[in-house]
Amino acid sequence: MILSRASEYAIRAMVYMAGREADGPVQLKEIAESENIPFHFLAKTMQVLTRIRLVKSFRGPHGGFMLMRPANEIYLYEIVNAFDAISQWDTTCVLGINPCSDDVICPIHDDWKPIKEGIFELFRTRNLESLVGKLEEKRQKLRELGLTG
Repeated sequence: MILSRASEYAIRAMVYMAGREADGPVQLKEIAESENIPFHFLAKTMQVLTRIRLVKSFRGPHGGFMLMRPANEIYLYEIVNAFDAISQWDTTCVLGINPCSDDVICPIHDDWKPIKEGIFELFRTRNLESLVGKLEEKRQKLRELGLTG
């Protein structure tokens, strides 16, 4: 995948929290176990998400993490940009021929440009609520097929 492990884990953790939004704070251990994410890696990831105000943390025995805003207001772009500086992808060439632009000679620029634009569009238009919905649709389909879900 083109995303860092931190971005992948952050997305998975936030989708998990979005699916549990009504339940209050979710403990780090629960997220780590449910999403099969190394606990200490997730702890550092959640620190970043807290610092950029996508999640808030609560201390104490009933503490944990919650989304800072409703799931339909948090887009993948915000999450990925915190870990992979996606905002810089627009000017960074895949082959290292910087800057990335139509004026620079790059053998794959014309092929890469629509892919990059598609990725930007996906990250800018998909919010956590839509991902939770898609996840539930897929789980339902698996249940209908008699597979686990």
